[in-house]
Amino acid sequence: MAASALVTHADGPVTDAKRNRLSEIYQTVGELKAFDAHLAVNSFEVFVTSICDRGDQGRAQALKALSDIAGDIESAHIIMRIACAMVRAFGGISPAEREHIEAIAKALGISAPDFGAKAHEHGQTLNRQPRIITVASTKGGTGKSTTAVHLAVGLTKLGHSVGTIDLDGSQGTMSRYFANRASLVEETRQKLGMPWHKQIKPSGQVTRDQAEFEEDARFDEALANLGDCEYVVIDTPGNDCHLARLGSARADTLITPLNDSLLDIDILARIDRRKREVLGPSQYCKLVWEENDRRAACGRQPIDWIVMRNRLAHHKARNNREVSRLLQQLAPRVGFRLEPGLSERVVFRELFLDGLTLLDLYEDEAEGFGHASHIRARQEIDNLLRAVGACK
Repeated sequence: MAASALVTHADGPVTDAKRNRLSEIYQTVGELKAFDAHLAVNSFEVFVTSICDRGDQGRAQALKALSDIAGDIESAHIIMRIACAMVRAFGGISPAEREHIEAIAKALGISAPDFGAKAHEHGQTLNRQPRIITVASTKGGTGKSTTAVHLAVGLTKLGHSVGTIDLDGSQGTMSRYFANRASLVEETRQKLGMPWHKQIKPSGQVTRDQAEFEEDARFDEALANLGDCEYVVIDTPGNDCHLARLGSARADTLITPLNDSLLDIDILARIDRRKREVLGPSQYCKLVWEENDRRAACGRQPIDWIVMRNRLAHHKARNNREVSRLLQQLAPRVGFRLEPGLSERVVFRELFLDGLTLLDLYEDEAEGFGHASHIRARQEIDNLLRAVGACK
Protein backbone atom coordinates (compact mmCIF):
# COMPACT_ATOMS: atom_id res chain seq x y z
CA MET A 1 0.00 0.00 0.00
CA ALA A 2 2.92 2.32 0.72
CA ALA A 3 4.40 1.70 -2.74
CA SER A 4 1.03 2.31 -4.39
CA ALA A 5 0.59 5.57 -2.50
CA LEU A 6 4.05 6.79 -3.52
CA VAL A 7 3.52 6.06 -7.23
CA THR A 8 -0.11 7.23 -7.36
CA HIS A 9 0.77 10.56 -5.75
CA ALA A 10 3.96 11.10 -7.79
CA ASP A 11 2.33 13.33 -10.40
CA GLY A 12 -0.27 15.13 -8.36
CA PRO A 13 -3.41 14.55 -6.29
CA VAL A 14 -4.86 11.07 -5.98
CA THR A 15 -8.09 11.35 -7.96
CA ASP A 16 -11.06 8.97 -7.94
CA ALA A 17 -9.91 7.68 -11.33
CA LYS A 18 -6.54 6.73 -9.84
CA ARG A 19 -8.23 5.03 -6.90
CA ASN A 20 -10.47 3.02 -9.24
CA ARG A 21 -7.46 1.98 -11.33
CA LEU A 22 -5.64 0.92 -8.17
CA SER A 23 -8.56 -1.28 -7.11
CA GLU A 24 -8.62 -2.86 -10.57
CA ILE A 25 -4.90 -3.66 -10.47
CA TYR A 26 -5.13 -5.30 -7.04
CA GLN A 27 -7.69 -7.75 -8.40
CA THR A 28 -5.13 -9.00 -10.95
CA VAL A 29 -2.50 -9.92 -8.34
CA GLY A 30 -3.35 -13.35 -6.98
CA GLU A 31 -1.08 -12.99 -3.95
CA LEU A 32 -3.25 -10.13 -2.60
CA LYS A 33 -6.47 -12.14 -2.49
CA ALA A 34 -5.55 -13.44 0.97
CA PHE A 35 -5.73 -9.91 2.40
CA ASP A 36 -8.81 -8.04 3.58
CA ALA A 37 -9.62 -5.55 0.80
CA HIS A 38 -11.17 -3.06 3.25
CA LEU A 39 -8.06 -2.98 5.43
CA ALA A 40 -5.86 -2.65 2.35
CA VAL A 41 -7.81 0.39 1.12
CA ASN A 42 -7.65 1.98 4.57
CA SER A 43 -3.90 1.42 4.70
CA PHE A 44 -3.51 3.01 1.25
CA GLU A 45 -5.51 6.07 2.37
CA VAL A 46 -3.35 6.45 5.50
CA PHE A 47 -0.16 6.60 3.41
CA VAL A 48 -1.72 8.94 0.83
CA THR A 49 -2.93 11.31 3.54
CA SER A 50 0.48 11.31 5.18
CA ILE A 51 2.23 12.08 1.87
CA CYS A 52 -0.26 14.86 1.07
CA ASP A 53 -0.13 16.48 4.51
CA ARG A 54 3.51 15.95 5.48
CA GLY A 55 5.33 15.96 2.13
CA ASP A 56 8.87 14.57 2.46
CA GLN A 57 8.16 13.23 5.95
CA GLY A 58 5.18 11.29 4.61
CA ARG A 59 7.23 9.87 1.76
CA ALA A 60 9.96 8.86 4.22
CA GLN A 61 7.35 7.06 6.33
CA ALA A 62 6.18 5.10 3.30
CA LEU A 63 9.74 4.18 2.31
CA LYS A 64 10.45 3.07 5.88
CA ALA A 65 7.48 0.70 5.70
CA LEU A 66 8.93 -0.79 2.51
CA SER A 67 12.45 -1.11 3.90
CA ASP A 68 11.09 -3.27 6.74
CA ILE A 69 10.68 -6.18 4.29
CA ALA A 70 13.83 -5.59 2.25
CA GLY A 71 15.06 -9.11 3.02
CA ASP A 72 11.94 -10.78 1.60
CA ILE A 73 12.79 -10.82 -2.12
CA GLU A 74 9.59 -12.59 -3.20
CA SER A 75 7.39 -10.00 -1.48
CA ALA A 76 9.61 -7.22 -2.82
CA HIS A 77 9.00 -8.38 -6.40
CA ILE A 78 5.23 -8.52 -5.81
CA ILE A 79 5.29 -4.95 -4.48
CA MET A 80 7.33 -3.78 -7.46
CA ARG A 81 4.89 -5.49 -9.84
CA ILE A 82 2.06 -3.46 -8.30
CA ALA A 83 4.07 -0.22 -8.43
CA CYS A 84 4.97 -0.79 -12.10
CA ALA A 85 1.35 -1.65 -12.90
CA MET A 86 0.30 1.71 -11.45
CA VAL A 87 2.78 3.45 -13.76
CA ARG A 88 1.58 1.48 -16.81
CA ALA A 89 -2.06 2.16 -15.94
CA PHE A 90 -1.87 5.66 -17.37
CA GLY A 91 0.28 4.82 -20.38
CA GLY A 92 3.76 6.07 -19.55
CA ILE A 93 6.30 7.07 -16.95
CA SER A 94 7.13 10.64 -15.95
CA PRO A 95 10.40 11.74 -14.29
CA ALA A 96 8.60 11.97 -10.92
CA GLU A 97 7.17 8.45 -11.27
CA ARG A 98 10.56 7.11 -12.30
CA GLU A 99 12.17 8.73 -9.27
CA HIS A 100 9.58 7.14 -6.98
CA ILE A 101 9.99 3.69 -8.60
CA GLU A 102 13.78 3.90 -8.09
CA ALA A 103 13.30 4.95 -4.46
CA ILE A 104 10.87 2.08 -3.86
CA ALA A 105 13.28 -0.44 -5.43
CA LYS A 106 16.14 0.87 -3.29
CA ALA A 107 14.04 0.56 -0.13
CA LEU A 108 13.08 -3.01 -1.09
CA GLY A 109 16.67 -3.98 -1.87
CA ILE A 110 16.05 -4.90 -5.52
CA SER A 111 16.90 -3.38 -8.90
CA ALA A 112 14.55 -0.88 -10.49
CA PRO A 113 13.14 -1.91 -13.91
CA ASP A 114 14.49 -0.23 -17.04
CA PHE A 115 11.50 1.33 -18.78
CA GLY A 116 13.59 2.31 -21.80
CA ALA A 117 15.16 5.63 -22.72
CA LYS A 118 12.15 6.84 -24.70
CA ALA A 119 9.83 6.33 -21.76
CA HIS A 120 11.84 8.83 -19.71
CA GLU A 121 10.41 11.75 -21.62
CA HIS A 122 7.35 12.92 -19.72
CA GLY A 123 4.09 12.57 -21.60
CA GLN A 124 5.58 11.00 -24.75
CA THR A 125 3.63 7.79 -24.46
CA LEU A 126 0.69 9.53 -22.80
CA ASN A 127 0.00 11.77 -25.76
CA ARG A 128 0.65 9.29 -28.51
CA GLN A 129 0.56 5.55 -28.11
CA PRO A 130 1.00 2.96 -30.85
CA ARG A 131 -1.95 0.82 -31.78
CA ILE A 132 -1.03 -2.68 -30.63
CA ILE A 133 -2.08 -5.60 -32.84
CA THR A 134 -1.35 -8.99 -31.29
CA VAL A 135 -1.55 -12.25 -33.23
CA ALA A 136 -2.16 -14.96 -30.66
CA SER A 137 -3.40 -18.51 -30.28
CA THR A 138 -2.73 -21.20 -27.70
CA LYS A 139 -2.10 -23.70 -30.51
CA GLY A 140 0.91 -23.88 -32.78
CA GLY A 141 0.77 -24.25 -36.52
CA THR A 142 -2.16 -21.90 -37.09
CA GLY A 143 -0.22 -19.38 -39.19
CA LYS A 144 0.40 -16.76 -36.50
CA SER A 145 3.83 -15.72 -37.73
CA THR A 146 2.76 -15.70 -41.38
CA THR A 147 -0.16 -13.46 -40.45
CA ALA A 148 1.99 -11.18 -38.28
CA VAL A 149 4.79 -10.59 -40.81
CA HIS A 150 2.36 -9.93 -43.69
CA LEU A 151 0.45 -7.52 -41.49
CA ALA A 152 3.64 -5.69 -40.45
CA VAL A 153 4.98 -5.44 -44.01
CA GLY A 154 1.57 -4.45 -45.34
CA LEU A 155 1.26 -1.62 -42.82
CA THR A 156 4.77 -0.45 -43.73
CA LYS A 157 3.86 -0.46 -47.45
CA LEU A 158 0.88 1.76 -46.63
CA GLY A 159 3.26 4.35 -45.22
CA HIS A 160 2.77 3.68 -41.51
CA SER A 161 5.62 3.56 -39.00
CA VAL A 162 5.61 0.02 -37.63
CA GLY A 163 7.27 -1.80 -34.77
CA THR A 164 7.25 -5.55 -34.24
CA ILE A 165 7.77 -7.67 -31.12
CA ASP A 166 8.51 -11.40 -31.20
CA LEU A 167 7.45 -13.06 -27.93
CA ASP A 168 8.03 -16.60 -29.21
CA GLY A 169 11.46 -17.27 -27.77
CA SER A 170 11.59 -20.96 -28.71
CA GLN A 171 10.61 -20.61 -32.39
CA GLY A 172 11.56 -17.01 -33.13
CA THR A 173 9.97 -17.21 -36.60
CA MET A 174 9.23 -13.50 -36.85
CA SER A 175 12.77 -12.62 -35.75
CA ARG A 176 14.32 -14.97 -38.32
CA TYR A 177 12.06 -13.52 -41.02
CA PHE A 178 13.13 -9.93 -40.38
CA ALA A 179 16.78 -11.00 -40.03
CA ASN A 180 16.48 -12.53 -43.53
CA ARG A 181 14.87 -9.33 -44.76
CA ALA A 182 17.63 -7.16 -43.27
CA SER A 183 20.29 -9.37 -44.90
CA LEU A 184 18.62 -9.03 -48.29
CA VAL A 185 18.47 -5.24 -47.95
CA GLU A 186 22.16 -5.14 -47.07
CA GLU A 187 23.14 -7.39 -50.00
CA THR A 188 20.95 -5.91 -52.73
CA ARG A 189 20.28 -2.36 -51.49
CA GLN A 190 16.59 -2.89 -52.27
CA LYS A 191 14.29 -0.35 -50.68
CA LEU A 192 12.15 -2.71 -48.64
CA GLY A 193 10.02 -1.49 -45.76
CA MET A 194 11.62 -2.54 -42.47
CA PRO A 195 9.77 -2.26 -39.15
CA TRP A 196 11.62 -1.63 -35.91
CA HIS A 197 11.96 -5.11 -34.45
CA LYS A 198 12.35 -6.37 -30.88
CA GLN A 199 12.60 -9.93 -29.58
CA ILE A 200 11.76 -10.87 -25.99
CA LYS A 201 12.88 -14.25 -24.72
CA PRO A 202 11.46 -16.01 -21.65
CA SER A 203 13.02 -15.13 -18.31
CA GLY A 204 15.47 -17.55 -16.76
CA GLN A 205 14.51 -16.61 -13.17
CA VAL A 206 13.83 -19.50 -10.83
CA THR A 207 10.54 -18.42 -9.25
CA ARG A 208 7.40 -17.63 -11.22
CA ASP A 209 6.99 -14.19 -9.64
CA GLN A 210 10.56 -13.17 -10.44
CA ALA A 211 10.24 -14.48 -14.00
CA GLU A 212 6.97 -12.66 -14.61
CA PHE A 213 8.37 -9.47 -13.11
CA GLU A 214 11.37 -9.63 -15.44
CA GLU A 215 9.21 -10.41 -18.48
CA ASP A 216 6.87 -7.53 -17.63
CA ALA A 217 9.84 -5.16 -17.49
CA ARG A 218 11.25 -6.44 -20.81
CA PHE A 219 7.86 -6.08 -22.47
CA ASP A 220 7.38 -2.54 -21.15
CA GLU A 221 10.87 -1.58 -22.29
CA ALA A 222 10.21 -2.91 -25.80
CA LEU A 223 6.92 -1.01 -26.05
CA ALA A 224 8.57 2.16 -24.73
CA ASN A 225 11.32 1.93 -27.33
CA LEU A 226 8.66 1.56 -30.05
CA GLY A 227 6.64 4.47 -28.68
CA ASP A 228 7.10 6.57 -31.82
CA CYS A 229 5.48 3.95 -34.06
CA GLU A 230 1.89 4.15 -35.24
CA TYR A 231 1.46 0.37 -35.03
CA VAL A 232 3.14 -2.39 -33.04
CA VAL A 233 2.53 -5.94 -34.33
CA ILE A 234 3.18 -8.71 -31.78
CA ASP A 235 3.76 -12.39 -32.56
CA THR A 236 3.19 -14.78 -29.64
CA PRO A 237 4.13 -18.37 -28.72
CA GLY A 238 1.73 -21.18 -29.61
CA ASN A 239 1.22 -22.17 -25.99
CA ASP A 240 -0.20 -20.71 -22.77
CA CYS A 241 2.58 -18.79 -20.99
CA HIS A 242 3.01 -15.43 -19.28
CA LEU A 243 4.44 -13.66 -22.34
CA ALA A 244 1.58 -14.92 -24.52
CA ARG A 245 -1.01 -13.75 -21.98
CA LEU A 246 0.78 -10.42 -21.63
CA GLY A 247 0.76 -9.83 -25.39
CA SER A 248 -2.93 -10.70 -25.63
CA ALA A 249 -3.96 -8.53 -22.68
CA ARG A 250 -2.16 -5.45 -24.00
CA ALA A 251 -3.66 -5.68 -27.49
CA ASP A 252 -5.93 -3.05 -28.98
CA THR A 253 -6.70 -5.52 -31.76
CA LEU A 254 -6.32 -9.24 -31.06
CA ILE A 255 -6.13 -11.61 -34.04
CA THR A 256 -6.62 -15.32 -33.35
CA PRO A 257 -5.89 -17.50 -36.39
CA LEU A 258 -7.51 -20.93 -36.51
CA ASN A 259 -6.94 -23.89 -38.77
CA ASP A 260 -10.14 -25.04 -40.41
CA SER A 261 -10.57 -27.89 -37.94
CA LEU A 262 -12.90 -28.82 -35.12
CA LEU A 263 -9.80 -29.49 -33.03
CA ASP A 264 -8.83 -25.82 -33.14
CA ILE A 265 -12.19 -24.48 -31.95
CA ASP A 266 -11.34 -25.48 -28.38
CA ILE A 267 -9.10 -22.40 -28.36
CA LEU A 268 -12.39 -20.47 -28.09
CA ALA A 269 -14.79 -22.86 -26.36
CA ARG A 270 -15.30 -26.34 -24.98
CA ILE A 271 -17.09 -28.45 -27.58
CA ASP A 272 -19.09 -31.66 -27.20
CA ARG A 273 -17.47 -33.44 -30.13
CA ARG A 274 -20.20 -36.07 -30.35
CA LYS A 275 -23.17 -33.69 -30.34
CA ARG A 276 -21.23 -30.84 -32.00
CA GLU A 277 -22.49 -28.43 -29.36
CA VAL A 278 -20.82 -25.61 -27.39
CA LEU A 279 -20.43 -26.47 -23.69
CA GLY A 280 -18.77 -23.30 -22.43
CA PRO A 281 -15.97 -20.77 -22.91
CA SER A 282 -12.29 -21.73 -22.99
CA GLN A 283 -9.69 -20.45 -20.52
CA TYR A 284 -8.26 -18.22 -23.25
CA CYS A 285 -11.70 -16.75 -23.86
CA LYS A 286 -12.01 -16.00 -20.13
CA LEU A 287 -8.64 -14.21 -20.21
CA VAL A 288 -9.94 -11.84 -22.91
CA TRP A 289 -13.21 -11.30 -21.02
CA GLU A 290 -11.39 -10.48 -17.79
CA GLU A 291 -9.14 -7.98 -19.57
CA ASN A 292 -12.19 -6.33 -21.14
CA ASP A 293 -13.83 -6.10 -17.71
CA ARG A 294 -10.75 -4.32 -16.39
CA ARG A 295 -10.79 -1.94 -19.34
CA ALA A 296 -14.47 -1.17 -18.86
CA ALA A 297 -13.84 -0.36 -15.19
CA CYS A 298 -11.52 2.50 -16.18
CA GLY A 299 -13.44 3.68 -19.23
CA ARG A 300 -11.19 2.14 -21.90
CA GLN A 301 -12.30 0.56 -25.16
CA PRO A 302 -12.53 -3.26 -25.18
CA ILE A 303 -10.18 -5.39 -27.24
CA ASP A 304 -11.24 -5.64 -30.89
CA TRP A 305 -11.08 -9.44 -31.19
CA ILE A 306 -10.79 -10.94 -34.68
CA VAL A 307 -10.90 -14.68 -35.39
CA MET A 308 -9.45 -15.71 -38.76
CA ARG A 309 -9.92 -19.06 -40.46
CA ASN A 310 -6.49 -19.75 -41.92
CA ARG A 311 -5.57 -22.52 -44.35
CA LEU A 312 -9.12 -23.05 -45.56
CA ALA A 313 -9.70 -26.15 -47.68
CA HIS A 314 -10.85 -25.30 -51.19
CA HIS A 315 -13.56 -27.98 -51.19
CA LYS A 316 -16.60 -27.60 -48.94
CA ALA A 317 -16.23 -30.72 -46.83
CA ARG A 318 -18.52 -31.64 -43.94
CA ASN A 319 -15.82 -30.62 -41.45
CA ASN A 320 -15.60 -27.21 -43.14
CA ARG A 321 -19.35 -26.68 -42.78
CA GLU A 322 -19.33 -27.77 -39.12
CA VAL A 323 -16.51 -25.36 -38.27
CA SER A 324 -18.33 -22.53 -40.03
CA ARG A 325 -21.58 -23.25 -38.19
CA LEU A 326 -19.95 -23.41 -34.76
CA LEU A 327 -17.94 -20.22 -35.29
CA GLN A 328 -21.04 -18.36 -36.41
CA GLN A 329 -22.73 -19.44 -33.17
CA LEU A 330 -19.75 -18.52 -31.03
CA ALA A 331 -19.02 -15.06 -32.48
CA PRO A 332 -21.84 -13.14 -30.74
CA ARG A 333 -21.63 -15.23 -27.56
CA VAL A 334 -17.87 -14.94 -27.09
CA GLY A 335 -17.44 -11.45 -28.52
CA PHE A 336 -15.26 -11.76 -31.62
CA ARG A 337 -15.79 -11.00 -35.29
CA LEU A 338 -14.99 -13.43 -38.08
CA GLU A 339 -12.70 -12.38 -40.91
CA PRO A 340 -11.19 -14.33 -43.84
CA GLY A 341 -7.67 -15.62 -43.27
CA LEU A 342 -4.67 -16.69 -45.33
CA SER A 343 -4.67 -19.87 -47.39
CA GLU A 344 -1.89 -22.43 -47.30
CA ARG A 345 0.34 -21.27 -50.16
CA VAL A 346 3.77 -22.47 -51.27
CA VAL A 347 4.72 -18.93 -52.22
CA PHE A 348 4.62 -17.80 -48.58
CA ARG A 349 7.18 -20.44 -47.62
CA GLU A 350 9.40 -19.82 -50.66
CA LEU A 351 9.62 -16.09 -50.01
CA PHE A 352 10.31 -16.56 -46.29
CA LEU A 353 14.03 -17.34 -46.73
CA ASP A 354 14.56 -13.92 -48.31
CA GLY A 355 12.34 -12.10 -45.83
CA LEU A 356 9.98 -11.16 -48.65
CA THR A 357 6.23 -11.08 -49.12
CA LEU A 358 4.12 -10.87 -52.25
CA LEU A 359 3.75 -7.18 -51.49
CA ASP A 360 7.46 -6.76 -52.27
CA LEU A 361 7.30 -8.31 -55.74
CA TYR A 362 6.77 -6.55 -59.01
CA GLU A 363 4.18 -7.95 -61.37
CA ASP A 364 6.68 -9.75 -63.62
CA GLU A 365 8.40 -11.35 -60.63
CA ALA A 366 5.10 -12.50 -59.15
CA GLU A 367 4.15 -14.32 -62.35
CA GLY A 368 6.92 -16.79 -61.65
CA PHE A 369 4.90 -18.02 -58.67
CA GLY A 370 1.69 -18.42 -60.66
CA HIS A 371 -0.12 -15.24 -61.61
CA ALA A 372 -3.66 -16.30 -60.61
CA SER A 373 -2.46 -17.61 -57.26
CA HIS A 374 -0.54 -14.38 -56.72
CA ILE A 375 -3.66 -12.28 -57.30
CA ARG A 376 -5.69 -14.33 -54.82
CA ALA A 377 -2.91 -14.20 -52.23
CA ARG A 378 -2.61 -10.42 -52.60
CA GLN A 379 -6.36 -10.16 -52.09
CA GLU A 380 -6.09 -12.14 -48.86
CA ILE A 381 -3.42 -9.77 -47.56
CA ASP A 382 -5.53 -6.76 -48.55
CA ASN A 383 -8.46 -8.30 -46.65
CA LEU A 384 -6.22 -8.69 -43.60
CA LEU A 385 -5.20 -5.03 -43.69
CA ARG A 386 -8.80 -4.00 -44.22
CA ALA A 387 -9.90 -6.12 -41.23
CA VAL A 388 -7.65 -4.15 -38.87
CA GLY A 389 -8.83 -0.84 -40.34
CA ALA A 390 -5.54 0.03 -42.03
CA CYS A 391 -7.09 0.56 -45.47
CA LYS A 392 -10.59 0.92 -46.88
